[in-house]
Amino acid sequence: MDVGIVGAGIAGLAAAIALRRAGHNVEVFEKSQFKMEIGAAIQLTPNGNRVLRRFGFDFDKARPVDTKQFRFARGSNLKETHREDFSDVEERFGDRFCAYHRVDLHAGLRDLAEAEREGWGELVGIRLGEMVTGIEAEKGEVELQGGKKLQKDFVVLADGSHCPFLADITGEDTPNSMIGKSVYRWLTPFDKLMSNHLTRPLWKDERPGFFSFFDDKGIFMVTYPCRNLELLNCAVFHDTRPQDKYKLDWNSAATHADVLDVMQGWNEALRSIPIMAEQVKVYTVTQRAPSQRIYKGRVLAIGDSVHHMLPTHAQGGVSALEDAGALEVLFDSKRFTLTPENLENRLKLYQTLRLPRSATTQVLSSTNPRMTMQGLERKTEEIRKFYKGELVDWPLGCASWSPPIREFFYGYDVFEQAERAMEYAETGEVPEGVLKWFGDVRCGDGKGGGEV
Repeated sequence: MDVGIVGAGIAGLAAAIALRRAGHNVEVFEKSQFKMEIGAAIQLTPNGNRVLRRFGFDFDKARPVDTKQFRFARGSNLKETHREDFSDVEERFGDRFCAYHRVDLHAGLRDLAEAEREGWGELVGIRLGEMVTGIEAEKGEVELQGGKKLQKDFVVLADGSHCPFLADITGEDTPNSMIGKSVYRWLTPFDKLMSNHLTRPLWKDERPGFFSFFDDKGIFMVTYPCRNLELLNCAVFHDTRPQDKYKLDWNSAATHADVLDVMQGWNEALRSIPIMAEQVKVYTVTQRAPSQRIYKGRVLAIGDSVHHMLPTHAQGGVSALEDAGALEVLFDSKRFTLTPENLENRLKLYQTLRLPRSATTQVLSSTNPRMTMQGLERKTEEIRKFYKGELVDWPLGCASWSPPIREFFYGYDVFEQAERAMEYAETGEVPEGVLKWFGDVRCGDGKGGGEV
C-alpha cells in the first residue's frame, strides 16, 4: 500500500516503522521542523518497551534509566509515607520499565524509520513543514497547506490530542475538557542536585525511580531521572491559574517564580530544585472521553489523536506503541491484499483488537484523587461500553504504580493478541473469549500499595 501518516510524534513514527516493516511505502507529514524540544521525559512500561524491542530499537543510544522504585513523601517535611519496589518488573513482565528523554526516544524512532534495515521496505519519507489541512476519508485524500492534494491507499491520523479531523472520523463530538489542573515542568541537571547539600540526601544511595511529593492543598510533584541519570524530570501539578488556563501547548513559557509561588510552605530542598533548571514550561491538563469508532473509509486514528488520556499510569505513549504493533501484524503485506472489502475488514479487526484496551485505559486514567475524580460515578458504565472483563479495584483500591496496576497493564503483548485476531481476518469478526486485553486482576487486601 501507499500509506500516508499525519504527524511524526511517537505514534506517527512508530506507525511508520510498523507499516514499513509490514512491507508498505510510507510517507509522513509533519507540520513542525523538528526543533529540539526541551524539558520533558516519558516513562515506558514493559508493554511499550516490548514493541520497541521487536522493532530493533537502539536502547543504548537512547540512554533510558530503569525505574526501580517509587517513593512518596510530604512536601513540607520530606517525611516518606510510602515506598514501592519495582526491581522484579523486568523479570515478571519480560521487559524494562524505564524513563526516556522524549528527544532521545523520538530520535531513536526516527532512526528506525529512515535508516537502511535488511528485510524491511523502502525508507520512510518524512516531510517536515508540511501541514495537513484536510482529509477526505472515503477517498484516502490528504490536502496540504497551499491546496495540494495527495491520494493514499491508507491514511493514519497520529497528529496528537488536538487532531482537527477526529470528529469526522468518529462521527462523535468528544472535545478535550480541562480538569482544573496545570503542570509546571522542567529538567534539572542531576549533577547539580548531587552537589547541593540540600538535595543530595534525597537521592544519595537510592535506586533510580519516581520520587513524588504532596501537600494537603492539592499540589503534587513528580520527579524521575532520565538520559543516563544526567537529568531529573520534574512536574508540579497544581490548580490552574487564570493566566495559564489556555496554555494547552507543552512548550508554553513559565517562570521560576511561578513554580516557587505554588510550592509555598514546601521544604527548601524541594524549592531549590526548579532554581537549578535553565527554563520552566507550563501546560494545562486536558482529557477526552473515548470514541466508539476510530476509523472511517481509508483513515484510521491512533495515539493521542483518538485516546488522549491523563498521565496517571504512564500508558499514553505506551498505547501509541501498542497501536503501531497492531498495525504491523494486521497489515502485513504477505497476509493482506488491498481491496475496499479487505481494508474495511482489517480496520474492523484493528478496532476490535485495540479499542477495548485503549478506551478502558483512557477512562481509568481519569480516576486519580490527586488529579481529578470528575464523573466518577459514571466510570464503570463508560468502560462497559468497550470492555466487559475484570477490572482492578479502582480508583481508590490501587495506586498508579501498585502491584495490581502492574499486573493489569504490563504483561500485555500486542503482537501475540494481534496474531490471535488474525485468525479471523477474513471477516473481521472475532468470537468472544479469543482476545485478552488485560492481565491478571490482583487487588490483594484492597489497599493497593499505599497512598495515591
